[in-house]
Amino acid sequence: MIVDKILTIARVFFSFTLLSGLGWVCDFVTFTLLVNLSNLEIFKANFVSSYVGVTFVWFTSLKTVFKLGGKGSSIFLVVYWCFQFVSILIYSQLMHMTVHEIPSIFQLVKISQNPEIAAKIIITPFNLVTNFIFMKFLTHLFAQKALRP
Repeated sequence: MIVDKILTIARVFFSFTLLSGLGWVCDFVTFTLLVNLSNLEIFKANFVSSYVGVTFVWFTSLKTVFKLGGKGSSIFLVVYWCFQFVSILIYSQLMHMTVHEIPSIFQLVKISQNPEIAAKIIITPFNLVTNFIFMKFLTHLFAQKALRP
């Protein structure tokens, strides 16, 4: 019983991770272009690029991973975007702090030439877990609302 529950959560997390990986590619490409081509500050670039990724993840994972959709999903998208606003603020600040440490940590490695990109990569696993937990919670609320008469 408990093993089945763990396996189910692991399958959902794995599926979410795959779609989040695609969302991260959208995010990362947008972030890299904004930082390297327009010299946008890391905080602003991460903010813009993150919304590209999280919006992709919302629309692709809602039905395929969490088996939800239809009426009422737009209100949950707004809640998800609000959560992401706070999450992006926190992770952007962490990236900003990390950027200043990367040159000293990676002195001998070429990665120190692009500390913004390295910082984005470093914070990604933490952000993934945070997003999964919130998306799981939000879709649970969404499912409960759908079951009400």
